[in-house]
Amino acid sequence: MGDPTRGEIYLFLAQELKSLASAHGERLLHTPHNPISMAMSLDGLQAESNKAVTQLGSMLFTRQVSGARVIPLGNEQTISGHVFRGFMSHSESYPCPYLNAASAVGITREDVTLCIKRLDKCLKSLKKEGSAAKSGSPVLASCQEDATGE
Repeated sequence: MGDPTRGEIYLFLAQELKSLASAHGERLLHTPHNPISMAMSLDGLQAESNKAVTQLGSMLFTRQVSGARVIPLGNEQTISGHVFRGFMSHSESYPCPYLNAASAVGITREDVTLCIKRLDKCLKSLKKEGSAAKSGSPVLASCQEDATGE
């Protein structure tokens, strides 16, 4: 049997992301006309703190999860006097923050598995930090991993 197709990897990514989203009280967003990208809500993370959503994006980037994009709620950017509402989003007023992931050409099952593992660690770390901040106890970020993925 040959390598899986991008379509097969897309289905695997959707299944894994949906499972992870459910484990964290989030959901896989409905994107029926996009055969490459999908998105996961980040409502619970937004509830932890306003900075947690953008911090997740930073954490994923530093852990070499380069295909994922985190879109905060209500970003506004002014460029040459023009205001862009929902800046970086797929919509001017999307109802929730989200993480966008793509099943790009060349992606493997191993890439998906590693991405999901890193995303899970980062979400757990941010939730733990949010809980500690509310209770006043310090917590070290546990999403630390080396570039090899462990």
